[in-house]
Amino acid sequence: MIQAVVFDLWNTLVFSPGGSPFQRLKTLLRPEQAPLHPEMIRDGMTRPYGTAAAFLAAWRDRAGLDPAQMAALVEAFQASSDQADWFPDVPEALQATRGLARLALLSNTQDFSLDLLTRLGVESRIRLRFLSAELGVLKPEPGAFAAVQRRLGLFPGNLAMVGDSWSDDVEGALAAGWTAIWVNREGWPRPSHDPDLPLYEVRTLDRVPGLLEGLRAGLRCPTCLG
Repeated sequence: MIQAVVFDLWNTLVFSPGGSPFQRLKTLLRPEQAPLHPEMIRDGMTRPYGTAAAFLAAWRDRAGLDPAQMAALVEAFQASSDQADWFPDVPEALQATRGLARLALLSNTQDFSLDLLTRLGVESRIRLRFLSAELGVLKPEPGAFAAVQRRLGLFPGNLAMVGDSWSDDVEGALAAGWTAIWVNREGWPRPSHDPDLPLYEVRTLDRVPGLLEGLRAGLRCPTCLG
């Protein structure tokens, strides 16, 4: 039985019109700096820096970041947080899901420029949060899912992951033995290399409570849309 539902943050619960600041970082790097982009992303998402300025200062010399780049990136991180908003279906869906299971947050994200968690009320709705920058690991790495299991004190079969990323949320959860609920808002086809993975698919989060109730009643149709 599902006793806890773990939600991804970005592009599952909330979105930012300007997109990911880490992708903005890529556009601001000069050609000679570009090869460092993947390592910079991982570092920013797996180490606690506290502020965007501290993260960029750690890379200033190695990447050769100039003052204009650093200022633009600090602004990009803050703008992403300031512009973030719920998807319309989220608050009601979280409230309904909360009546059926414990809630937690598991997100690949930095630990800075996350004022949105308070502003939008994420912290008041989901009290347990697991950020990659605090865990030191990224989904879909097993350590991310294991950390949640330990904190919640549950077996893999008692947990469900709800997220939009096929690799991070779906494949990561299934590898950990969790139930995977794929949030496919755009109706994309499943990846051709994994057409038959045993997952559940929803177009909107307001379908999650009904899906959980169905699972409790014995639903066994992983290919069904929630």
